[in-house]
Order: sequence, then C-alpha cells, then structure tokens
Amino acid sequence: MIHDIIMTFRYACEVGLLNGVERLIYISLLAVLGIALIIAIRTRHKKAVAQSTGSSLSLIVETMREGYLGLDAKGRILDVNNSYLAMTGYRKSDLIGLQIARIAVHESQEKLFARLNAITHDQPAYYRSEHRAKDGSIIPMEVAVTATREGQLSFICIYRDLREQERAEHEVRHSIDLLRYVVEHTWSAVAIFDRFMRYQFVSEKYRQEFHLEAQAPIVGLCHYEVLPDIPERWKEIHRRVLAGEVLSCQDDIFERSDGSIEYNRWECRPWHESDGSIAGVVLYTENITAQKQFEQELLAARDYLSALITRANAPIVVWDEEFTIVRTNPAFDSLFSMEEDQLIRQKIGILKRFIDSGVDEKIAALFLNHQRIEMLETGITQTDGSVKTVLWTAAPVFDPASKKLQVFIGQGQEISERKRIEAENQEQLETLQRWYAVMSHREERVMELKREVNDLLREAGRPVRYASVEGRAES
Repeated sequence: MIHDIIMTFRYACEVGLLNGVERLIYISLLAVLGIALIIAIRTRHKKAVAQSTGSSLSLIVETMREGYLGLDAKGRILDVNNSYLAMTGYRKSDLIGLQIARIAVHESQEKLFARLNAITHDQPAYYRSEHRAKDGSIIPMEVAVTATREGQLSFICIYRDLREQERAEHEVRHSIDLLRYVVEHTWSAVAIFDRFMRYQFVSEKYRQEFHLEAQAPIVGLCHYEVLPDIPERWKEIHRRVLAGEVLSCQDDIFERSDGSIEYNRWECRPWHESDGSIAGVVLYTENITAQKQFEQELLAARDYLSALITRANAPIVVWDEEFTIVRTNPAFDSLFSMEEDQLIRQKIGILKRFIDSGVDEKIAALFLNHQRIEMLETGITQTDGSVKTVLWTAAPVFDPASKKLQVFIGQGQEISERKRIEAENQEQLETLQRWYAVMSHREERVMELKREVNDLLREAGRPVRYASVEGRAES
C-alpha cells in the first residue's frame, strides 16, 4: 500500500514539476513516507545491524522505486535495496561494507560524520546529494535520513533519483529561455503580464512602440506604473480578458498625455496555468500610425485623381488585364454616346463598332503585348453618322512590388476641329500652289515674247525695246 502511495505522489509531483506549492507538499509527504518506511523496516534493519550482512529488506523496501541504504554509526553500508542498485549500476557485493563517502560526491567523510551525528532519532534530515554511479556518472539525489538507536546507532537512508526531474526542469528552463528570446526579439510588439498586470516578458519592439527604450528593465513592474496615462477603458479590457475573454481591435485611437494621437492594432487574450486557471494576459499590439497616415494620404490622392478624371475634358477609360472596363469619365461616355453603367464591367471590345475598321486589331495586339500606344488616330462614328477624330494614348500600369499588370489607362484627344482646320489649310495651300503655277507660267511666256521682239528689232537694225530681258537672254 505504501508503494502505491509513493507512486501516486511521485506522479503528482512530476506533473506539477515547477509548482512550488506542490514541491513543498511532496517534500512533506516524503518526510511522512520516510517515517512510515522507517517504522515498516525498523525490524528488518535491526536484524541487518546485528548481523552486519546484506540480508534483504522487507517486500515493501525491495519493491519501492526509491533507493535504500542502511548505514552503521561509522557510515558503512550495511544493506541496500534493488532500486538503489538499479539507479547506480552497482552490485550488492560492491557496496556492502563500503564507506558512504566513497560514493557520495563532494562530501568528505568528516562532513558526512558531522551530518549523520546531527540527525536525531525523532527528526529525519532532508538534503540533496550526488552519488557516483558505477560507470562514473553523477546522479543527483534527494535523500531522507533518520537515525535508529535500537541496540546501536545506525541510519536509514531513502534516496530519490532526480535525473528525470532535473532533465525536465532543464527542458522547462530552456523552453522559458527560448520563449523569452523569441518574445524579446520578435518584430511584433508583445507583452506578457501576470494576473496583477506585472510584466513577465516584453519584446524590444514593444519597448520601441511605447517609447520605453531609455527606461530601466520593466519586467516585474506593473503595467499601470510603467504607462500611467493608460485610459480607464484599457483597464476594463484587461479585467475582461482576465475573466476569460479574447478581445481585439483593428483600428484603435490612443491619445497620449502630450496630446499626440496614435493608431494601434491589437489583440488581448488570457494565458493559462497547467491546471487551466487564468495566469495573466498576453498583449499583441502594432502601432499603425504611419500606415494610417499613408492610407489617409493615399485616399486623398485617389480622391484628387478621381476628381481630375471626372472633370477632365479629355475622354479617359481604364480597363483591367481581362479587358474589362473598370472606369470611365463623362467625356468618354459622351464620345461614345453611352452611359457609364452601360460601359462598366463590359469588355472593351464593346467599342469595336465605333472605331475605324482595322484599327481595333492593331490596338488589341498592342494591349496583348502590354505595350504603350502613342498618338494613335482613330475615327469614332457618332449616332448621327458623323465621325469624330480622336488621338489616343494608352499605357499599362504595373504593381511596383510584384511587377504584375494591374490596369490599362487610355486617354483621348478629340482633334476633329484641328483636322478640319488642317484640311481647310491644305485646300488653301493647294489653291495657292495652282495659282502660283499658272502665274509662273504666264510670266515666263511674257519674257519669251519680249526676247523675240528684241531679236526682230535687232535684225532690222533698230535698237531693242526691252532692255530688262537682255541680261536673261544673254545668260
């Protein structure tokens, strides 16, 4: 039955390995258990002292998981159980008669004698020790020692192997150290508090976000002392989270004591002890003030651009990579005599019937190759049959990061009036050219006639009449 009690308490303590209260309970129970074991094996131990042999203990002693050594007044081993042999790798014959100081690490014989002599009959002693196993390894142990004076002074020692516990403690400490490192160096602003809102872990990013870089270490300090300007609503959030809620906000305004405004994105959730009870609060927060300002500037820029597009006299159209129209302006709608809702979400091919034959194929080829269109002249047939001439420029727009095509933007310039004026000017020029040609031919014929008259007069021996043409004639 005692063995079952030992097994039960051992399992309970291993489950709550780092719980200080449980550990104290375990030690206390171990003391009680030691006394119980002493009572149970005292008869057998008395026989071992009397005989100074390695006679076996009772079934309780032989089957318990804890190790047992019986010592005489001089610290020589009188008896040992199988659990201790299994712990250390010794044979029973290796230990019987051996001074305990030979296997106790860092404990001289004089120190051991002093410790044993200080042990009373009524009060067991508890301490940590280290024993050297047969293979040379060091085994950390927890030992309970009691003295018995039935006949002659002797000692009963019960050992608990702490290797698994220390290994588990090391793993826990390593996990805690790793957690602390991850939290401290994460790019996120993270703070972990206990139930009293005292800092347990805090990331460097958190210190930066809340302007705590110059402040001394804050672990162990109360959150409300570190940041005294925290509003009451945040204290209410902490109370709700400590009651079990998970709260978050994507766009929270925080006004500092100096009047400055900050925007934060945060999540606040409870963390739990191994028994499921709430141990504290984990706060994830991100200062999005710069992002918020950028978004506001972007919205303002988009509104401004949208106003420019809407009010522009030039026709403007935007379509995506699927050739679906996503935006037009009134000038464009008017050019094609269509309403905006008739164009939006339509394929740009809906405009084909308005454009000069052959031009649409050229445009489509340029679009498919994501090429710019520069100064492409098209005729747009109107509902009354007239044709407006438009000079188009279009270009693809790519995402700066991914380089992926986003949209095409096309802008037109109606040049019908300019074309009419150019046509009129061309016609006038051609008329002038014809008149000039006629007049030039006429002048040349007059000059030829004058030269012929001069030649006839010269043959008749008379003076020439048109001296102005003589130079040309000679030339």
